[in-house]
Amino acid sequence: MTENNWKRIGFLVSACIMVLFTFSCKSYQMAPNGYAVEGDEYFINVDKNLAVFLGDDILREENWQSPTGPINVSKVDGKYTKLLKHLNYLDTAYKVLFSGHLEGKYAYDMLSLVNNYPNVKRAKNHLLDLTTFQRDGNKEGRYFYKLDEFREQKVLHFVIPVNDKLWQEKMVSMIFLLPKDFTDIAWAKDIVMSNVAMYNNRYVFTPSRTEILCPDDGSRSHLDYKIPEDKVNKTGYMLMKAYGQVNGKRKLVVYRLMNPKDFYGSFVACKGDYEILYTTLEDKIIWQTIINTEVNVVF
Repeated sequence: MTENNWKRIGFLVSACIMVLFTFSCKSYQMAPNGYAVEGDEYFINVDKNLAVFLGDDILREENWQSPTGPINVSKVDGKYTKLLKHLNYLDTAYKVLFSGHLEGKYAYDMLSLVNNYPNVKRAKNHLLDLTTFQRDGNKEGRYFYKLDEFREQKVLHFVIPVNDKLWQEKMVSMIFLLPKDFTDIAWAKDIVMSNVAMYNNRYVFTPSRTEILCPDDGSRSHLDYKIPEDKVNKTGYMLMKAYGQVNGKRKLVVYRLMNPKDFYGSFVACKGDYEILYTTLEDKIIWQTIINTEVNVVF
C-alpha cells in the first residue's frame, strides 16, 4: 500500500472519529440571556419572553454566597443531562432555562426547561407525552405532574402550559430533585400554582421590578441614574439594580433590564441613600455608586 493510500485512510479514520465525537457530545443547550437578581423571586429569560416564579427560598442570603449564586445559566451539568434523558426530553426539542441549588424550607435542586417550538401538523410529536402525567389545578389554570425517582433522589416533575392551544404549544417544565424520603408535595405545588396563575392571568412579560415602600405623601423622590460612557455595554444586555436600607436590612427596591447601548434612566423611590449597581446578566459588577435622592447628583 502506498504512502498516499495510508494518508487517505488516516484522514478518513480521523474524520469518522470527529463525527462520532461531535454526535456523542451533542446535548442539552441553555437558552441564552437568562438571569436572576438577588432579592427578587423570579427567573427571567429575555429571549424566550419568560418569567418563572421560584418562591422565596431564592431570597435567602445563603443562596447568594457562592461566586455563581443559586442559579446556573452557563451550561447543563452532566447529572442533569442524564436526568433529562431519563425523563424523555429530546435535546433538539427543549432548551434548559436554568438549573440550581436552593436552601430554604428544604434543600433541593431545581431545573427548568421550555420547548423550542410547538408540535407540527402531520409530523411525529416531539414534546413530552402528557397523557402519562397526572393533571391538577384550580380556577387559575391547570398543570401536569409526575412523581419519579432518579439515583436515590425523588423527582417532582411539573409541566405548566404557557400556551396549550394545538400547534401553538409552549410549555415550561419545573423539576425538583429532593431526598428520597421527601413527602411534602404541596410545598412544590404552591410554587407551580403561582406560575400557573401568572401565565393564565393575561400574562405580560416584564423584565423589571419596582417596589415603593413609602406612601405618596412627600416621602418619595425621583431618582435619575447615568452609567459612565466607558462602562456602557454596546453589544449585550445589562442590569441596573438599586438597593436601599429597609428596616436596617439591604433590600432590592428596583431593577431594570438595559438593552445594548442603554446608559441612563430614572425611577421613583423613597427618600434616602441607594446603592446603584450596573451588572452583567451573570451578576458581574461593572460599575457601582451610592446616590442620595435628596442631593443633586452630578454625573
